[in-house]
Amino acid sequence: MNHEEIIKNLGFFGLEEIDTQVYMGLLQTGPVSVGTLSAKLDIDRGKTYRALNRLRNMGVVSTTFSNPTLCSAIPPMEALSVILDRKQDELITMKNLSEKIIQDIDVIVKETDMQEISSFVIIQGRSNIYSRISKLLQKATGVVYLVGPPEDFMRMYHTTIPERIQLIRENGAEVRILTEISGEKELAFIQRLNPTEIRLGKLPSKSRMVVEENRQLIMSGALTTSMDLNDENDSVMHTNSSEMVSNMFSLCALLWNKSKTAEILVTPKTKKVRSQ
Repeated sequence: MNHEEIIKNLGFFGLEEIDTQVYMGLLQTGPVSVGTLSAKLDIDRGKTYRALNRLRNMGVVSTTFSNPTLCSAIPPMEALSVILDRKQDELITMKNLSEKIIQDIDVIVKETDMQEISSFVIIQGRSNIYSRISKLLQKATGVVYLVGPPEDFMRMYHTTIPERIQLIRENGAEVRILTEISGEKELAFIQRLNPTEIRLGKLPSKSRMVVEENRQLIMSGALTTSMDLNDENDSVMHTNSSEMVSNMFSLCALLWNKSKTAEILVTPKTKKVRSQ
């Protein structure tokens, strides 16, 4: 093992590079004064003195009460053993304190009334967007509006979103899909998403909105009609801003109340779409 490797390895024991140089110097010279050691190692006297203090506090260097003071290095086996014993004592202390610290922090966090910091994230790429929508749905507990053109919901059918909708509905959440009036084929696909209810109405734009009451909002600009699930031109904003979530949820509720319920009637020979 060369000198550089020794310096690197002793760093794991808490010795800085200059500490190692001073310690190795003492091992080579034997008991020596600070001034003599500084001159032999060609290290500034002040830096040598500070390194010796650190080493003495670590228990790997001893000093005499003579004048001048002489410094000696503790043999490596004994020195490293002293450091390891101290580290083990520190580890035991930390383990004993950790449980109490965790409990105390939990109490403080629960008792502290802190406003949640709003976040804004831009998601690029259609597959990433549907993955983010699926994640939002996975944790939803209240009312969720999904608003957009029929093509968007038809694409969602080929993702994990239908499974997420089914799971959160079983847990008591309500999923409301609002889209524009469309044909039988499109509505049949949307019905397969198995939302709580589907309504048809005039949308203000061709954009997408997914908003969970009091929690999260995913919103995009105008969408293309392409069925490509890997369209990299598709992008959305995802935010937990309470003001934006509240505003968009209110807008969705308004559009919802102005829309008509869509019901798909299935007969043995054909399917018919009826708006109520």
